[in-house]
Amino acid sequence: MRIRAVRASAPTRALESIPRTSIHSPTVSKPPSPPNPNKRNLKDLTPSDLCYYWDTKPPNPSQLAFADKIFTPSRHSPLKLWSASKFRTTPLSSVEPEVAFLGRSNVGKSSLLNAIMGQDICWTSSKPGRTREMNAFGIGGTKGGEHKVVLLDMPGYGKASRAEWGMEIMKYLQGRKQLRRAFILIDSEHGIKQNDANILNLFRRYAIPHQIILSKVDKVLVKNKKQMKTGASAIGIQRLHDLLHKLKPKVQPDPSASEGPGALGEILTCSADTPIGPGRVLGVDAVRWAILSAAGIDGSLEGVQPPSAVST
Repeated sequence: MRIRAVRASAPTRALESIPRTSIHSPTVSKPPSPPNPNKRNLKDLTPSDLCYYWDTKPPNPSQLAFADKIFTPSRHSPLKLWSASKFRTTPLSSVEPEVAFLGRSNVGKSSLLNAIMGQDICWTSSKPGRTREMNAFGIGGTKGGEHKVVLLDMPGYGKASRAEWGMEIMKYLQGRKQLRRAFILIDSEHGIKQNDANILNLFRRYAIPHQIILSKVDKVLVKNKKQMKTGASAIGIQRLHDLLHKLKPKVQPDPSASEGPGALGEILTCSADTPIGPGRVLGVDAVRWAILSAAGIDGSLEGVQPPSAVST
């Protein structure tokens, strides 16, 4: 028995000729997800959230704005002033206050200095031990004028470093009259290693003024980089505070059991690889203010918006 094909009726053919999109409901885009009330945007975190102050007070918004203004790049700032592999070759005529940055090889020291100065002026590398000289950079200078403060990028200690570098660094730290403070970077993931402890002991023994900065703090605030986009949770901030409190007796031990004065009573934190706005990275504002404080530079700028108020 043959089955003949039945022709589609005209209405049916007309219906089939209509594009499918015209007979379906239009796609409705979902509204953006509301911000998570349990998380805080990284650019809104204050020095009190990120750092630990017990002998000093955290900087206020006006002071942070003042520091950012001083460190804003210009034609005359930052400026590389000199390099030296030995203490005896460092310029003696310099009168500007100096601060030095030290840390284990590959702790992120040069990257942090680039973030502080707002320019990629320090040589960075994934290979440890690339900084092989003392490199000085002037900040806040004007044409024909002195710089407000000089930052020194020191060779890293530990792996890939040389013993003679350590001797020259100590000569500088002990003999440099212009030195106001040494900032020691500690990897927040690994904590104080033996090389760090040795440096801290030397600083206490020779009464060298120093302060601790925890680098790579983003790895403490969140478990992975993807979470940085949604902000820091209360748990992450508390985890950081717990770490800072545990470090306090190690960097400022009991005077009766120590050879000399401990670190300044504040621990700063930063993450040079975590941008939070144009020209800003996580924690750099507080570090800038600490540098100016060490150099004896204090003040405020009327009409300058605090960093948190600047749109990004």
